[in-house]
Amino acid sequence: MRSLWRVRTLWFTVAITLALGIGANAAIFSVVRAVLLRPLANRDEDRLLYVRQSAPGLGEQNTNFSIPEIDDLSKDLKTVTELGTFSPVDFTLIGLGTPRQIPAGVVDGHYFEVMGLRPVLGRLLTTSDDGPNAAGAVVLTYRFWKESLHGDPGVLGKQVHLESFGGPRNATIVGVLEPSVPYPVVTEIIANVVTSPHHLSATMVAGREHRMTEVFARLAPGATLDAARSELRARHAAIVAAHSDVYKPDNHYQIDVKRMHDQINARANTVLWVLFAAAGLLFLIACSNVANLVLARTVRRESELAVRAALGASTASLRRSLLAESLV
Repeated sequence: MRSLWRVRTLWFTVAITLALGIGANAAIFSVVRAVLLRPLANRDEDRLLYVRQSAPGLGEQNTNFSIPEIDDLSKDLKTVTELGTFSPVDFTLIGLGTPRQIPAGVVDGHYFEVMGLRPVLGRLLTTSDDGPNAAGAVVLTYRFWKESLHGDPGVLGKQVHLESFGGPRNATIVGVLEPSVPYPVVTEIIANVVTSPHHLSATMVAGREHRMTEVFARLAPGATLDAARSELRARHAAIVAAHSDVYKPDNHYQIDVKRMHDQINARANTVLWVLFAAAGLLFLIACSNVANLVLARTVRRESELAVRAALGASTASLRRSLLAESLV
């Protein structure tokens, strides 16, 4: 220790260099674990699927679905228990303090069951909230409830007024969603506010080309992802063939199915792994710098080591001394 204390500036530099390398790795790995490796909050999340329609001929990687397409796609499926739908809609929310514009999602009554989510307060939307005569209902995301409403349990039962391109609608707050990754992540409230015949107005769902709805599915017990993908692709091919006036051959409409966890992480995967690799490279550089510092000090101690050897110190004892200093 006395030997180390005589060159304390060197060892302080070594400690700081290693701390920076280890700290960067720990921070990046924490992010990678939280985003890529940690399971979702959704019940049986390995059975949760994201269904995507695309039209490469139009340059569209995700064209979403229209209500007629969803109705045709969902009939008598064997590998999927049910489909849930989500349509991103921005609302002007009136009734919870200052009126504000809120990014929201309009869902059908199967959505929360398919997604495998639970409420922390009140209830979630069900099939009883579907239909032209259903009352408007709203579920708040946990983040919005905590950050904007300070976790007020008295929010249940409050009447709010929602305005959007589909027209104004009154709705009642019926529940708060458990902490989870909402889809999309910008969503603050999830509503079922305009119902006819599905969960959007009749004028918006009349044609197959009004595609603004995302589709999720839950694997049936015992079914595999490949089986579900094959069944849905076959069903979609039949729909395309039956409506050739809508699905032009040059547009190459097709469908794909992937696990929800992969869909959520799709955009983050590459960036996070690149950051992780960069952090590993930084740690390697830190270790190399430390090795160079130790080596430089050892070279400067040649005369000291020669004197020790002349006084009878063995090569093994000198190596043990240098190793002990390096380990400290």
